[in-house]
Order: sequence, then C-alpha cells, then structure tokens
Amino acid sequence: MDKKEIINEIVESQRKMSQIIIPYAIESWRELDVPLAQLKSLLIITCKGETNFSTLAQDLRVTPGDVTGIIERLVEQGLVTRKPSPEDRRKVWLQATDKGRDLLANLMESQTRHMVQILEYMSLEELKCLLRGLSGFIQAVGEHQKEFN
Repeated sequence: MDKKEIINEIVESQRKMSQIIIPYAIESWRELDVPLAQLKSLLIITCKGETNFSTLAQDLRVTPGDVTGIIERLVEQGLVTRKPSPEDRRKVWLQATDKGRDLLANLMESQTRHMVQILEYMSLEELKCLLRGLSGFIQAVGEHQKEFN
C-alpha cells in the first residue's frame, strides 16, 4: 500500500468511527438543558475567550438579530455575560461565565468517560499503537497550523 492509499483508509476509518461515536455524544448532549443554537454559541464564545455579536453572528452564519435572542437566553441562564466595550459603546463583548465553561467541561468529561470504557476493550499492544499514531497526528496538526497561520 502506498501513502495515498493508507491516507484514504485512515479517512474512511475516521468516518466509520464518527458514525459509531455519534450515539455516545448524543447521549451526553441529551442530558443538557441547552438548545443546540445556544450550545454552539457558548462553544464559540468559550473558544474565542470573548467575542461580539457581529463576529458571533458571522461564525454561526446568521444575522446579528438572530444572535440577540440566543445570547439573551444564555445570559438569563448565567452561562454568558455581556460587557460593554470601553473604546466603543456600540460594541458589547460576550464572555462565558464559570458556569458556562463548567457546562462544556462536563459535556467533554461525559464523552471522555465513554472513550475510556471503549478503550478498555483494546489490547495493550493496540493501545500503544493507537497512542503512537495519535501522537503523530497531533504533531502533524501542529505543523499544519504553523504553515497556515
């Protein structure tokens, strides 16, 4: 097998793995009392550290007006705060609260527990190979990011 064929096999395996893992993710998401649009918004805000309505709307591919209701509900739940910009009173910064970050952390922890349970079914040798492959993949992602950033 050449490199291109192996890459194609890996991509196909990753597709299969995603299909297999989805039910576990859905189970974790189902436990949340946050609709998907709010969860996506919270995730974007958390990843960016802070953002504003316009940028969040662009990231979600919706209008700033659509974001207003989503943010209002996130603020009511104590998951996000609004902070006026000191430089421009028209601009409002959005930040995740500790409660919002905890919600996302708990979601990830639930998925991690499922992953640990699944990995228990693999042999020590398979786990070592997987670790080596994932370590190489993480390094390749870092190199790719350097090239495109």
